[in-house]
Amino acid sequence: MKFPRCQLALFLLLISGLVVPSFAQQGRGRKSPTGVRHSFEHDGIQRAYRIHLPSSYDGKKSLPLLFCFHGGGGNAEVASVMGFTPVSEKEGFIVVYPEGLNKHWNDGRNSKKFAAQDAETDDVAFVRALLVSLQKTHKIDVQRIYTTGASNGGFFSQRLALEASDIFAAAAIMIATLPKPFEANFRPLQPISIFYMNGTADPFVPYKGGAITPEFFPIQRKLNPNKDYQRGECSSTSKSIELWCAFNGVNKKPVVEALLDKDPDDACTVEVSTWSGGKAGTSVVLYRIKGGGHTIPGGSSYLPERIIGKVCKDFDGIGAVWEFLEKQRRAVKAAE
Repeated sequence: MKFPRCQLALFLLLISGLVVPSFAQQGRGRKSPTGVRHSFEHDGIQRAYRIHLPSSYDGKKSLPLLFCFHGGGGNAEVASVMGFTPVSEKEGFIVVYPEGLNKHWNDGRNSKKFAAQDAETDDVAFVRALLVSLQKTHKIDVQRIYTTGASNGGFFSQRLALEASDIFAAAAIMIATLPKPFEANFRPLQPISIFYMNGTADPFVPYKGGAITPEFFPIQRKLNPNKDYQRGECSSTSKSIELWCAFNGVNKKPVVEALLDKDPDDACTVEVSTWSGGKAGTSVVLYRIKGGGHTIPGGSSYLPERIIGKVCKDFDGIGAVWEFLEKQRRAVKAAE
């Protein structure tokens, strides 16, 4: 497999850490970072984030808050062009784009590449501290705090759903599943609504679970044979759904809807399954993108199709995420 030099550089960046698909902005038409960059000290380290306040925010009325996490190799600026800022402006919620250390989130996959950093970095604690900091300066609806992310950011949002469901009302996981180490010890703090949006032909995060990005390891090993390329493992999408459905106590049979195949040329179709009636009003939703790759529906092909797979054009993935999240409320009110 041969690539032009510029594509090879992007390809190596992608497989080195699972770069979020917003790398090329997913066709949103705006390449400049959105929001305002800030930082604060946590555990003796300056941690950064960007925040966008909708023009409707007046500092008096509490607004919903969405945390959006970049993928591996990304940063706050990359996350800020994923597409949630214009939705924030239109729908009237605050969106925050935190930044991981060394462009990485400790998502629980136990990747050997980041073992040393993960052993010393508690990103869940960082997010909790960031929320406390934000609540000191902004009016936030504590019953409507959400998390989302793609790839490494999606895996991390899944970890937050497990370990911080006392502060989040719902989590939307894109092109990611449950990190494999959590499968045998699946113990969320409390019920929380969950949304998955995964492609069945994702070449990096296998829909049926297993090792991360195994297909391209031989290429990278040839270029740098002394490097460790282990990236951890993920549970299958179906197993992840099964665990959340059982924990939330939703209806056993989902409502299944096939979306209109608006663009037959994209070689993708979409099936939406909804398990409702869970504890404290929780639900579990799966957007199964048949034929979809490591991409967000409605976006652009940020790298060649032969590398990342196909992009579904039948619906707006970012819009679908917010459509789900905005209906959710935190199941149990924790001590503020």
